[in-house]
Amino acid sequence: MPALPSLPLRLLCLLLALLALPSAAADKPTVAVLYFGYGGKNPDLEVLKKGLAQMLISDLSDFGTAHLVERDRLEEIIQELELGQSSKFDPATVARIGQLVGAHYLVMGDYFDMKMGKTNMLIMGARVIEVRTATILRALNARGDADEFLLLEQKLAQDVNKVLEGLATKSPEPSKPPSSEPPRAPGTPQPSRKPRRLTTQTALRYSRALDAKDRKDVETAKKELGVVLEEEPDFMLASMDLARLMK
Repeated sequence: MPALPSLPLRLLCLLLALLALPSAAADKPTVAVLYFGYGGKNPDLEVLKKGLAQMLISDLSDFGTAHLVERDRLEEIIQELELGQSSKFDPATVARIGQLVGAHYLVMGDYFDMKMGKTNMLIMGARVIEVRTATILRALNARGDADEFLLLEQKLAQDVNKVLEGLATKSPEPSKPPSSEPPRAPGTPQPSRKPRRLTTQTALRYSRALDAKDRKDVETAKKELGVVLEEEPDFMLASMDLARLMK
């Protein structure tokens, strides 16, 4: 019987090493950020939930602590389950959402605006929920000047990520696949997708662009994103959204 051709030794070693690597994907929890409910009196701010969700998903994804469900998938689930505007779900609905998106944890909450003296305030509150038990693990909040929307959103993202990091320490340290990206300190997100500053009004326009995209109104979405980038040229998340619509 003729001998089988042998693989080069270096290639064989590489294949064996790859087969021996545990799956990093199985070690990280999957997290879904649901739309926050609006509790204020200005109906125009209702749509802000879409921009807030997209930015939280982007920031939490950059931390690298968990896998994040994409907002487009979230939009499909909301339409499928006819969830409407509610931000409060019973345990059965929490379990159903988690099952449909394959999430271990949900991030949900509320936001509202109020006048305090001469300052327009924005208050965001988030809850981290374990899908399996429908238990609220932590309640978090961020509040401040509405003109500092980005700072409030980033604080909330950082606090949520700390909760997720704490949950990760309860299990063995997940192994990480080889990466060509330079390592960054734990808990430090990549800064590339964030503008230097973002007001609630610009975030609201960004949210309207996402809403138009969800309604298949591509031209309106492009127009709104164009204005957003005129106001904040370094808002890379909006830039990437626009680039996808231009294809």
